[in-house]
Amino acid sequence: MKKYLASFFKGILAGLAIGLGGFLYILMIHYVSGELGKVLGSILFAVGLFIVCTFSLHLYTGKIGAIYEGKQSKEFYICLPIMLIGNALGAFSLGYICFAIFRNTEVMNTVNSVCLSRTTLYTFNDYLSLFIKSMLCGLCVYLAVKAFNLNRLKPIGIILLVLFVFIFVYSGFQHCIANMYYFGFGNHINTYTFINLLFCILFNSIGPIFGVLLVKLIKAI
Repeated sequence: MKKYLASFFKGILAGLAIGLGGFLYILMIHYVSGELGKVLGSILFAVGLFIVCTFSLHLYTGKIGAIYEGKQSKEFYICLPIMLIGNALGAFSLGYICFAIFRNTEVMNTVNSVCLSRTTLYTFNDYLSLFIKSMLCGLCVYLAVKAFNLNRLKPIGIILLVLFVFIFVYSGFQHCIANMYYFGFGNHINTYTFINLLFCILFNSIGPIFGVLLVKLIKAI
């Protein structure tokens, strides 16, 4: 039971960390105009994942790839949904705190734009795009965490983590925990919000399969 409680609380902290990354992204794209804001925001988003990796917090998208690496303990499979609930609680909570602080400011226009870009799900192409972006995000997060853990706190590990995070944020790939933060910040809750999160959780979970295969291929060369 102690292990599950630890996973839950570390999951909350991981959700807060990813929310912090999302907050920095929102600030950059709001206050810095043009592509520069998007570039800076995509880089600074990596602060969240860096905190998660450095302090060994429990981020669902950073842990799910272990399933494809080999057999895991029974406790690991039980911890996965527990940490996901913790991630959601941390991310949504920080999002709503930010909503309470910024609700009467122009920052909300930027947040609402980000939320709408993730919940415009009316056509087949919208769903196809969500599928692809969620899966590729799962791949990038797996590679970022793997690179950091293999080169813990070494410059190459940090650089690769920032690079993979930059790729998925700048490209508009969708991360389920980050989206929870954005939806909380925007107070943006509707049917399409839940559809987005279900798709993101599912396909963020599938993306690491390709990361595991890539790592094995590299080791075999």
